[in-house]
Order: sequence, then C-alpha cells, then structure tokens
Amino acid sequence: MPDSLSDKLKALGVQIGARGIPRPQSPKRATAIESIIPGQVVATPFGETFVSETWYEQSYAHGQVQFTPALSMGILTQWGRVPHISDIGFHGLLFLDTETTGLGGGTGTIPFLVGLGHLTENGFHLVQLLMRTPQEEPAVLYLINRYVSQFAGIVTYNGKSFDIPILNTRHVLNGFTNPFEGMDHIDLLPLARRLWRNRLPSRSLGNLEVALLGVARTQEEVPGFMIPQIYFDYLHDGDATPLAGVMYHNAMDILSLAALFQYTAGLLEDPLNYTIPQSLDIVAIARLYEELGMLQPAIQLYESGLSMGMPEPIFLETLERYATLYRKRGEWERTVEIWQKAVEHHHVAACVELAKYYEHQCRECDQAMQWTERAIGMVEQFVSGAWTRREMLQELEHRRERLQRKLENQARRAGKAPD
Repeated sequence: MPDSLSDKLKALGVQIGARGIPRPQSPKRATAIESIIPGQVVATPFGETFVSETWYEQSYAHGQVQFTPALSMGILTQWGRVPHISDIGFHGLLFLDTETTGLGGGTGTIPFLVGLGHLTENGFHLVQLLMRTPQEEPAVLYLINRYVSQFAGIVTYNGKSFDIPILNTRHVLNGFTNPFEGMDHIDLLPLARRLWRNRLPSRSLGNLEVALLGVARTQEEVPGFMIPQIYFDYLHDGDATPLAGVMYHNAMDILSLAALFQYTAGLLEDPLNYTIPQSLDIVAIARLYEELGMLQPAIQLYESGLSMGMPEPIFLETLERYATLYRKRGEWERTVEIWQKAVEHHHVAACVELAKYYEHQCRECDQAMQWTERAIGMVEQFVSGAWTRREMLQELEHRRERLQRKLENQARRAGKAPD
C-alpha cells in the first residue's frame, strides 16, 4: 500500500498535528506607570496626565559641576543676544528637553515626554510630564504653559531647530496660546559647535557630558534612537517598565543641559582659570571675543593659546586672526612679527600679507617682490594638488608681474635701469 501523504510528511521531518507545539504566549500584563516611576496623576481643566517631580539638593553635583545660584553669565548671554538675562540670573531660566514619537519633526510628531528643570533656593527642581496616551496631550500642554510663564528665558540643546518648533506646532493644533513666542531662548548647540569643533569629535550632549562635565550614565540609560519605539510598545501593550529608562534619559539630558550651561558660562567669563586650559578651547573663545568686539581680551587669549601649542593647521589659522587684530589696530610692527613667524611654518598667506605690507604701507616694491618670490617658491615646494597649486601660482605670478612693472617705472623715474 503506497505511503500516505501524512507518512511522507513525517519522513521529511514535518510534524503533523498540534502535539508538542508550544502554546502562544499571552500578551504582556499591563504595568501602570505609577508603579514604575515615582509621581502622580494630575488633573487639569483638559484632563489628566502623569507628572513626576524630582528634587536635587544644593549639595548635588552633576559630574564635576555643582550648581551655583550666583552664576556670572554675561558673555554667554551677550553671545546669545539676550544680555538682559544676565541680570535675571540662573533662577530665571527654564531648562527644557523633549522625547518625541519621531526624530524628524513635523505635525505628526508628538512630544510625549517633556522635561522641565530650574534652579531654586533649595536645589534643582526637575518636572517631567508624561502622556500615558496621546489623548493626554492637551493636559500636558496646559501644564507646560503654567510652568513656562514663570520664567524669563529658556535654555535648550538644539531646541531652536527641534524641541520648540514641535511644541509650537502642538500648541497651535490644540488651540493653545504659544508660551514660547517672544520668549528669550538660548540654544547651546551652536555655541558648543563653535567652542569644541576642533577638539572633540562629537558635540552631542551625551559626548560633552563625558568630555567636559565628567558625567557617566548608568545602565538605566536608553539610546535616543530607541525611545520612539519604546513609547509605541507601551501604547500597544500597556507595560510601562521600559519607560523607566526613557525617564532616566530625559532627566539626565536636563541635568546635563543645566550643568553645561553653568560650565560654559564660567568658561567664557574666565577661560584661563575656570578649568584646566585647553589651547583649542582658548583660541575658540578668543575668536568669539573678537566677534563680540572684545579685542584686547581676544589678543591675550590668542597669545595664551598659541603658547600652549596646537595642530599646525589651527596654529596657522590662529596666527592669521591674531595678526589681523593687530593690523586693525594699526600696530604694524607687531603684525609683521606675527606674519614672519607664520612664514617659518611655510604659510603662503603670510608671505602674501608681507608683500602687501611692503608694497602699500612701506612703498618698498623690492621687498614686496622678495616676499612674492618666496611665496611662489613655497607653493611650488609645499602645496599639493595640481588645481590648487595652479590657482595660487596664477595669482602670485600676476602680483609679480605688477610689481615688476612698478620697479621698472621707479627705475625710469630715477633715470636708471633696474638690476
């Protein structure tokens, strides 16, 4: 009798029937957020939402930074174009960070967790507003309005491009008045990029807290890219357990933001004494001083930074800016000294500047010709890249020809032929 289909399947190792197949697992048991995170459900005119509050005592230090109420932040607020905040002080600032359902923004992105922190006389106060469901968004927005209205300014990290535009959109869509409109706002990300782009490989808040603040996050930390999915899983199965890591991530972001603000403010006020001086930081601050019109302090910082040593490309760029400051002040003797030092490092631009100086300031075309010839030699010997070398040589050849004509004219006027 031929084998049945069932026999053939068994011979191939295919199991027939349900025996031995594990039963499907039942869905995860819902775990309320109140049993995972210390906090309470708060009623508002627009419904309820979950609020967690944490107090950090005055003795609390976030890494190497202990929050100081008497914080001098004049230069930082001047950079941020909100100088009057300096008179209000640290207590008048609100530190904000959001966790959202997406990292790209847009009207479909919901800030399901909003962290708000500020310094008080009793320590640092952190408030976290969590939507247990998207339907709690009006309640969260209502509480945000209440908190924000108490402060003169807001501090974020990439908030001008991400957090605040999202919150603005959510307020408009829900028919709320936007509390951030016209509010003074300091976004530390652009400043961090300016100060540490040459020294640190990444200017993310997580990297800065390790490199500058001495902060190490615990195993509770959840990577930012995982947070939207964790929230979607919570909405699906009701298990709030993984949200503990999200709350921890948000709390650390707020604390690091406030600590970075204090660290940066102190560094800008006293760059050489606030912490162990780093040459690349010093010259970055010197450039910021220069742009703020603080020329004499900028010169002093350039001098200090150059004396500490740094990678040659940045060293030469710094020498250029340093020389330019003296040139703007009309201190030509010192300017020439700096250019000559740059020439020792085969800096073609310094040769060109010296050629310009001798041609236009001293009216010594023979000296200008010597510096032009030296620049041509440097390009031929040290500049790589055919296109770059050709462009530079064309410009220098044009300068040399013009100087040669000047020398010939001078010789004719003097009644003798040039050498």
